[in-house]
Amino acid sequence: MIRKWGTTLIAGFALGVLALGPAAAEYPEKPINVVIPAGPGSATDTNARLVLNAIAEKQSLGQPAVVINVNGGPIAATRVKDAAPDGYEILVYHIGLMGTKAVGKLDFGVEAFEPIAQTGSTNFIVVVAEEGPYADFQALVDAARAAPGEINEANSIGGASHIATLQLAAAAEFQPRVVHVGDGPTRLQSVLGGHSAYTVVSPQEYKGFSGTGIKAVAVMGPERSPDLPDVPSTAELGYPTEISVDTWWFAPKDTPAEVVDKLAGAIEEAMNDEALQDSYRKQGVAPTFLRGEELAKRLATVDALVAPMGAALGGN
Repeated sequence: MIRKWGTTLIAGFALGVLALGPAAAEYPEKPINVVIPAGPGSATDTNARLVLNAIAEKQSLGQPAVVINVNGGPIAATRVKDAAPDGYEILVYHIGLMGTKAVGKLDFGVEAFEPIAQTGSTNFIVVVAEEGPYADFQALVDAARAAPGEINEANSIGGASHIATLQLAAAAEFQPRVVHVGDGPTRLQSVLGGHSAYTVVSPQEYKGFSGTGIKAVAVMGPERSPDLPDVPSTAELGYPTEISVDTWWFAPKDTPAEVVDKLAGAIEEAMNDEALQDSYRKQGVAPTFLRGEELAKRLATVDALVAPMGAALGGN
């Protein structure tokens, strides 16, 4: 259009309009950085990449996504919080964001971002040693109640798994000795080695150790897992829990609504893909999708559950 009009004045005006900012152009015009506070191959990374692959196949955004794996939730969250609110730097995180704020490692939480979407929800699995003293979950509960503070729980203090087990212990009315061990595979090794009585892990982590001598005794949540039909849920055992690991996508605060909506729309289209849903289910992840008001309500509910846990999670 500038060449057609052929005047320096109008050309300069048009360039000035384009320079006003991202709202003056069609988003996105360049690759989008997707920051993930976990390494390649982690559950969060895998779940996010499945969505991004589906978006790329459908060409929903017309620009590639560049995955940036950051070692450390606080570092990743701060990076995106401080990024320009233009939709070119987004964060994929989970309940760990609330936990990190609760323990004082961050002075901000979900309120510092514009929520885009939720993609998937995972319930933890309570695991004991197959040859250990606990035939089922109730046997574990009875033992923990009989010896307050003496039953070792392998965990990652302050992390998502710790948030889950705090609610579990409160629901079942027992008090374990929480031992900081590390990630899921390391916690499972602690149980296998007899150093811990139990732990909680993701379905992916449990599958990775299948046949090594571990045993699932409960699925945290309202229902049994389709992959573990013989393992009862904590709700049916009389110990309801609400903590799950939902995958959330965030943009920096004040990102334009039209940009957030475009990202949410592309993610929703990807989540409607049956192949992606099958991939999620094979990993033990429910392919739930939320955006807008439903997502805001879910974030508020989880935040209200986690915020009071600060001291118990290791905060001051």
